[in-house]
Amino acid sequence: MRRIPFLTPRLPDPSLVARDYEKIFAAGIFTNGGPFEGRFALELSRWIGNDVAVAVTASATVGLQLACKALFRADRRLVLLASFTAAAVPLAVIWSGYEPVLIDIEPLSWQPDVQMAERFLEEEGDDVAGILLTNTFGTANAAIAAWEVLADRFGLRLVIDSAPGFASRYPWGESLGARGDCEVFSFHATKTVAIGEGGAVASRDHEMIRRVNRLRNFGFGDDRRSVDIGLNGKLTELGSAMGLRQLEMLEERLARRQEILHRYVVGLEPLGCAFQAGLMSSAPPFLPVALPAHCQREQVGLALQEAEVGWRAYYDPPIHCHPSMTGVRKVGPLTVTDDLSGRIISLPLDDRLSSEDVARVATVIGEAVGGQ
Repeated sequence: MRRIPFLTPRLPDPSLVARDYEKIFAAGIFTNGGPFEGRFALELSRWIGNDVAVAVTASATVGLQLACKALFRADRRLVLLASFTAAAVPLAVIWSGYEPVLIDIEPLSWQPDVQMAERFLEEEGDDVAGILLTNTFGTANAAIAAWEVLADRFGLRLVIDSAPGFASRYPWGESLGARGDCEVFSFHATKTVAIGEGGAVASRDHEMIRRVNRLRNFGFGDDRRSVDIGLNGKLTELGSAMGLRQLEMLEERLARRQEILHRYVVGLEPLGCAFQAGLMSSAPPFLPVALPAHCQREQVGLALQEAEVGWRAYYDPPIHCHPSMTGVRKVGPLTVTDDLSGRIISLPLDDRLSSEDVARVATVIGEAVGGQ
């Protein structure tokens, strides 16, 4: 029986990467805005479209920090974000000098609850520095226009964390990357576009991207004097070369993963499993599934482990249950978050999964769920 790992980074042909690395070594430029970095940023902007500019960064977490610095109000402390997300999101907010305020998610989309955010802003909007909207699991938020209207109504900037969602699309076909004031992506080894470590900030506001590029290089101006409170958040030439090769193979990868997603849905929906709204327009690195009941996850997890199928439970615990977040404010009861986090299970979604592999995973889950 073949072992199916939870995540297997799929990288370009090493011989192609080696050629790029030879060019980098010959040029002797390894960072600080070299030619591969410039090309990678340009190709990312072309992929997204909508006349966006892109700044590539050392990681998505750094990208979030730079976006907070560039956009959020310095005279206020609170930042709205959902509790059902990765720990990197509130940690980036805290490291940027702000205080997260946690809201719930909506039951079908699994996206942040815009009505809960609106109620909080109506009561305490004068203390809010900005909104950090998470595209949950990298799936596009169909209510993005409502969030943009809300941010505009209260005079706030809207940073969108689309970390695992590069190449995902909104329901009307638009690529992620051009909404809000900026969108932030991750190219970590676990993502669909994997380069090891890396990220990007994309925006239609080209001046904002120029500031992010300055901030990620110690805030240096053209005369090499630090004119802004920046940090070292640059992406290396080696990582940029890897990213360019990944973009070359991305269309094929997306088509393959769409096939696998469809097979999973066909196999698991009859078992009572639920999927995030908008899933089939997304490019997730793994498949999040909501089991019918909390009590089933332990049994399903054990069955998958015995069948040598890797799995995880993102995002459990949610942010408000992390020890480092003790004392972080919640807007109200996070009912949907608590329910979903107890039922969520994340399954392998790899380019090389066969139809037999997917059927095997579905069979294991079906037997575990049916046996309870």
